[in-house]
Amino acid sequence: MRGKPAPRSIRSATLIGYFEAARAAGLDPERMLCRVGLDPSCMDDLETQISLDSFWRLLSESARLGNCPDFGMRAAIERGVPNLGAVSLLMREAETVEEAIHFYTTHLALHADGTLIQLDQRFQSPLIVTELQARTREESFQATQFCLVGITMQIRWLIGEAFQPDLVSFSFAKPQRMPTVERFFKCPVQFRQLISGLVLNRSVLQRRPVTSAPFLRKLARQQLEPLIKRSPGGFSTRVERLLRTLLDDGNYDSQSVADYFQIDRRTLSRRLANDGETFSGILQRIRMEVACRALAGSDSPLSMIADETGFESLSTFSRWFQQSFGCTASRWRACNAAGDA
Repeated sequence: MRGKPAPRSIRSATLIGYFEAARAAGLDPERMLCRVGLDPSCMDDLETQISLDSFWRLLSESARLGNCPDFGMRAAIERGVPNLGAVSLLMREAETVEEAIHFYTTHLALHADGTLIQLDQRFQSPLIVTELQARTREESFQATQFCLVGITMQIRWLIGEAFQPDLVSFSFAKPQRMPTVERFFKCPVQFRQLISGLVLNRSVLQRRPVTSAPFLRKLARQQLEPLIKRSPGGFSTRVERLLRTLLDDGNYDSQSVADYFQIDRRTLSRRLANDGETFSGILQRIRMEVACRALAGSDSPLSMIADETGFESLSTFSRWFQQSFGCTASRWRACNAAGDA
């Protein structure tokens, strides 16, 4: 007898921007979340896994009650460039847009295990195809809007705001009011097509992303590729999510993690080993990702970044950074800034 399929999930970070879009449509965002069975407190930790089907229903209900057929687009625009964690970092360090899209499509299950996105190059113009099987056609339409805006913003983040697809295709009927669609995509948009997706100029795939210095790109790939190969529902992933929270609290040793899962440290090590992981390896990757994000995305002093990565002193952080990255944090930040210039 076959069991029920596992529920599809997505990171709560996907809800970033929803609250603003809902209020603009005259809706109470917290009430809307509760309406579809989502706990508003999931926004306290953006790594929390929430129901993908509930999220799609949230977009659909918001479009209906707010009388906004383009609500999926509005929510995605308010969200901004999707935060895909390690996947985003790898995309930025890819050699070409094609390689970046490959990272995105191959490892999307880390963030949305009910979403299928493919790059189809069989024809003269490459096509990024989206297949989202929601429970209703309206949910699928809103989810597709959300997805196509996210992909477009991701590519603009990689190569510049001037990027626009050659064509946007929806396999849905055109609503009476869709004011956002052409203004955002800046290209022709067609409805009632066989598939939904973005048609690109082939030259776009060979564009080089705005990236870091070569030695940083190589380092990022070495450190982050193993991270995104893991199952999004595995025990090691659950440990990682917990460690991210504990790192903020300053109580992130292996005993604290074992206590949380009500197991001893030996069992913790064994279960991580079954996933090909170690406690120290997971902590190292989290620290490296936090440090890279803080150095690249802010002007925070190194002492503050040391605290964010769980080090009690700047000197300890500096030694760890030199050993982990082969350069000082100051040099890393300077090289990254030079690559963005």
